[in-house]
Amino acid sequence: MELITELVARRAREEGEKTFLHCEKQRCSYEQFHRWSNRVAHALLRLGVEKGDRVTLAMTNALEYVVSAFGILKAGAILHPVNPNLGSRELSYLLQHAQPRLVVTNVESLERIARDQLDAPDGLRWACFWEAPEVIDLRSLVESAPESEVPVAIDPEAASTLLYTSGTTGVPKGVLFRHRATGAAGQHFVEVLGIRGADVILAVTPLFHGNAWGAVVTALQAGGTVAFPKVFSASQFWPLVHEVGATVLYTLGTILAILLSQPPSPLERTSRLRVILGLGSAPLREQILQRFGVAHVVECFGSTDAGVVTIEPIGSTPKPGSCGKPVPGVEVRIVDDAGRPLPPREVGEIVVRSPHCLAEYFRDPEQTRAALREGWFFTGDLGFLDEDGWLYFVDRKRDVIRRGGENVSSVYVEKVLREHPAVAEVAVIGVPDPILGQEIKAFIVPSGPVTEEELRTFAAERLAKFQVPRYWEFRTALPKTPTQRVEKYKLRAESGPHRPMLG
Repeated sequence: MELITELVARRAREEGEKTFLHCEKQRCSYEQFHRWSNRVAHALLRLGVEKGDRVTLAMTNALEYVVSAFGILKAGAILHPVNPNLGSRELSYLLQHAQPRLVVTNVESLERIARDQLDAPDGLRWACFWEAPEVIDLRSLVESAPESEVPVAIDPEAASTLLYTSGTTGVPKGVLFRHRATGAAGQHFVEVLGIRGADVILAVTPLFHGNAWGAVVTALQAGGTVAFPKVFSASQFWPLVHEVGATVLYTLGTILAILLSQPPSPLERTSRLRVILGLGSAPLREQILQRFGVAHVVECFGSTDAGVVTIEPIGSTPKPGSCGKPVPGVEVRIVDDAGRPLPPREVGEIVVRSPHCLAEYFRDPEQTRAALREGWFFTGDLGFLDEDGWLYFVDRKRDVIRRGGENVSSVYVEKVLREHPAVAEVAVIGVPDPILGQEIKAFIVPSGPVTEEELRTFAAERLAKFQVPRYWEFRTALPKTPTQRVEKYKLRAESGPHRPMLG
């Protein structure tokens, strides 16, 4: 199979001066990208980076982010991207667990990282694009490095990338991928979404996020162009779409909701956009189609560990509640607690066999053995397949609330409560109950005046009696990870042996 580093070299030969990266007013062709990333790889080798070393990439959106990432891979090191906005405690944990040889950053990110407050590994060095005090001047090293191919042989089975889960269930897990999986990344989007070399994919999330990184590798696989801003701006979004000539948008449902809340613009119905891949976009699909006039808004399902598992096929009629069919090369089963396959429409754990899955949990053989069994990855998510093989996500396995003899999906209850106009955010958990085992508790961040009784009545009109929360708590904010996922484990810990906490 072709490694992703080999694909870069092939695209440089085939596409030459065609634009690969477009960030703000800067462009980088395929040939320039290949030569530039070679220079980064040579510079890293001069700094003592060896095959198998972790190199942390802590950088805001910039051309240098993508160039550095591929330079790390070409050097045979393991790419370890992190959010540069992490607090000292979270970043310290990731650095101590990953034990990188080097951190590569830029000035904007370096200014945000409180290095003096980090509990960093001994001997960790920092390298920065553009000159900065007390760090290695990576720009100068790269400019003086050769553009030639790097003499490092890369084994398809060697580790390529180390990602960390968002930590919504506690301590983040290190998810290690091999070059074989990295080389296949993006191919499913090319095939299912019909992306071609003429396409321009716009990504408006940070590059350390899988959504934007998926746009980069998809463009590379297709021989197309990927564009991204330094930061997302709702007011500048449609001018950006027109400026770059975007035909495909990779984004999140939360960003689409922000765009829908903006005043109408004449630019929003005159762009080249034909496909929006929006994680969590299904509830907004009809509004997006009607207002923006794009041909397709598609949803997908996946995770840091499993990669992309399903996508709604282009041209098919969406099925309410479903996140699509397995992408080419991926198998999905639903199994019971004993690992036995279940028939259509029966809820069980979603298990996946995929070339895009993790190889192991870094430095955690116990978690690896529990999750990877006979070639299948046990996701910890619950769902079911219909008769056509479409997947329906129900909840995280640990987030299903077992109230008496009934199983209650926290995701479903949250979805219903979000429909109330005075609810900005909501999180639902199970809390211990001496009689029923668990009771349902809802944490509400209101967007306007609302009472517990009003919400209870609203829920009772839309949910079964056993699904209506018994306990309610109003908050100004919910605890979240840096990627804005609710940390339910913290809510459970705070609730403890339950004390009624009413609004």
